[in-house]
Amino acid sequence: MFELAPRLLAVLDAGHPVVVATAVSMAGSAPSGVGTSMAVLPGGEVVGTISGGCVEGSLFVTAEEVLDTGAPVLERFGFDDDPTDPDAVWAPALRCGGRVEVLVRRLTAADTAIVGPLRDAAAGRPTSVAVSLEPTSLGEVVTAPDGCRGRVFVERADVRPRCVVVGAVETAVAVTNAAAVLGYAVTVVDPRPVFLTDERFPSADERIVGWPTRVLADLPVDATTVVVVLSHDDRFDAEVLDIALRRGAGYVGAMGSRATHERRSERLRELGTPDTDRLRSPIGLDIGARTPAETAVAVMAEVIAVRTGAPGGALVDGTGPIHRPAVAAG
Repeated sequence: MFELAPRLLAVLDAGHPVVVATAVSMAGSAPSGVGTSMAVLPGGEVVGTISGGCVEGSLFVTAEEVLDTGAPVLERFGFDDDPTDPDAVWAPALRCGGRVEVLVRRLTAADTAIVGPLRDAAAGRPTSVAVSLEPTSLGEVVTAPDGCRGRVFVERADVRPRCVVVGAVETAVAVTNAAAVLGYAVTVVDPRPVFLTDERFPSADERIVGWPTRVLADLPVDATTVVVVLSHDDRFDAEVLDIALRRGAGYVGAMGSRATHERRSERLRELGTPDTDRLRSPIGLDIGARTPAETAVAVMAEVIAVRTGAPGGALVDGTGPIHRPAVAAG
């Protein structure tokens, strides 16, 4: 639900109700995770996703009923139909073989116990909300000790991870847009104000004109931070990478040829930079990217792979479950 906070708040603040369907438990293979939500807005507009389409048609019907009645519903979907029956293909079930429970509930601006956390999530502040899954109190917000007396679903939103893009080049525009879509709070840094404008970088949360080494030294950096160096500027690129690696950024990548990488590596050795094996350079996964948009896909795909500990190869070449637990950053 929290990933939809800005869209939900826009409707609620206008005085309209919304219906939110949230995955509260999953087992087996499923295309999305617990806590992902689909919402039905006024006029039947749908935002978000639960299963990539497997059960969303059925959930839309349920959402319309919940909008009318106001009574929350706990829907359960599983691969229980007969796979040999051609009429069962479109039955509401997860065709990948998993099982999911979905809480469908109506929200209004009067539901302050949920609207408050939604505002925190939209502002990038950490927050959480717990709702009962018990039949007699389904969908009600609970707090301790009541939350310990039955089945409860707790949803959390952490501080938005930061993506620092150094260099206001054309590829940086595409990377900024892609990172913003993935939920990052994006900061773009460049010493040249003529290139770092609101018009070029509308998706950026911050546009900082300044010398990149000084700017990065003052920004908060932790294991969730992504630092993408696209400037290709020998005056500060290696020093920026040095700062990012020393401060423990979770992903550090730099654009450039292999020859450029060797030149930067020599400078990093002179600086005594630690953890240079974590530097992703040349940056991005090898998908044959050529255009700025394609390069942005390659870069952010590598960011996800590093964050989750995935190898980044083609699924067709692998074995075992497609969806696996993420590796903790650190």
